[in-house]
Amino acid sequence: MSGEMKIGKHLRVLMASKGIAADTVRQRMGWDEETLENVLNDAVSPGVSELLALAGLLGADIAGLLYGREYQQRKAVKTARNERVGVDRKDYLHYESLAPAYVGRHLEPFVVDIYHKGEEELEVSRHPGEEFFYVLGGHIRVTVDGEVYDLEAGDSFYFDSMHEHTVNSVSDHSRILAVVYSRESMVHFTRGKGMQGLIAAAKMLQRRNLVLVCPDQSSLGAANKALEERIIETVYLVGSKTEIETMYGSELLFPRQYQYVDVTRQGDGYTAAAARAGVAVIREGKAQMLMKGELNTADFARAILSRENGIGVGRRLSLVSLFEIPGVERLLFLTDPGINPELFAGGDLSAGVEIIENALAVARSMGVERPKVALLEANEVPTEKIPTTVMEKALAERQWQGADVYGPLSYDLALYPDAVKKKGMQDNPVAGQADILVVPTLAGGNILYKTWVFTMGAEVGNVVLGASVPIILTSRSDSDVTKFVTICASAIYSDYLLQGR
Repeated sequence: MSGEMKIGKHLRVLMASKGIAADTVRQRMGWDEETLENVLNDAVSPGVSELLALAGLLGADIAGLLYGREYQQRKAVKTARNERVGVDRKDYLHYESLAPAYVGRHLEPFVVDIYHKGEEELEVSRHPGEEFFYVLGGHIRVTVDGEVYDLEAGDSFYFDSMHEHTVNSVSDHSRILAVVYSRESMVHFTRGKGMQGLIAAAKMLQRRNLVLVCPDQSSLGAANKALEERIIETVYLVGSKTEIETMYGSELLFPRQYQYVDVTRQGDGYTAAAARAGVAVIREGKAQMLMKGELNTADFARAILSRENGIGVGRRLSLVSLFEIPGVERLLFLTDPGINPELFAGGDLSAGVEIIENALAVARSMGVERPKVALLEANEVPTEKIPTTVMEKALAERQWQGADVYGPLSYDLALYPDAVKKKGMQDNPVAGQADILVVPTLAGGNILYKTWVFTMGAEVGNVVLGASVPIILTSRSDSDVTKFVTICASAIYSDYLLQGR
């Protein structure tokens, strides 16, 4: 648990309005009585995964827990003095957000307390947008592209924030009203409550560092969006520094937030060397996420899974896709639509176990406290004519800790209660309630993935599991929303790993 998010008052209100008893919350969250009481009294605050789980249990979104309001309230939102959300940065800046509950806002209004620091300790900022300062008290000094401006109480200041800038208090303490205008947040482009909640959760986390191997325009654009929306703190660009600057100079929007890991191009071994160098940054503990740019997937995977110098954890890599689809009031997790050709590689049951365990970890990181897993097939009757149905039945009969796994199960019986009633399977712990859909082959998963995205217009993000950090794979065909949600989901899963879950 963290010590920042105070939700006790709003949690009490939501529990009462939904008719959910304290014992139910405690049992579903796996808390003892003391922990629940501490949360309700704001003595401790839930972590992000727990916050997502509470939102799902209560049928609310994260804004409802944090601010007592739903995201949909966009006409007008009042923020009382005691509802401001405070953030400290660099031990000399304290921000209080003046409109935390208005989702997707273009303006970020803050009251900022600034304390005097030496020039060498100041944070240099640069980001797309514009900023406005009004000095409420004290004496501040702002630099923009090296030009110095002194401001005192009553003075105001407007500037283009794409220029490098710093702010310091000349007096021991100053206070300003700051309004930051930025381009549209990706929240504007997401339609579903689940995806909006996921993005909001990612923004609450301490910012992560990202390693980007062999950046291209597509992957660099995604990383830039994550920097702009404050999901990522630093991006390690791995590859030929000269080539990156020459080919993508116009895309390098945040020069102080890039670190170069220079790899000299030497014939055919260049991308393999870059992949190894990127993995080395992760091994050194400098970053918490690894992203593939323009390089061969085999080179990338080989570096990750190297026994001597890789970051594998002894489990196969697999892809878990997160979906919000029309008609299903929860996030769905699909695996594996992109990496493993089949669930039972070589007829091995353990391959399926590893793929499911990866999916369970992702679902739990997103707040699903007891995931329900459907092993998909054409129908729910095991038959020797379809060997995978027999193996799925064997998987379902294993002892799964903290999860319900059932299969084989047809698609309609996995998701839709009406189909479950017609089949008389109401007592099945998974039927009609599945959180995770496991496909027997990559081909089936890929078809389902593309049907949801291109035919149903579903929103999606992806996480690759099986290493000590989440792996991010994006393609040029992915939408900007998919790329951004993928990074958000990976940041949440990274936090889950760092918490030792």
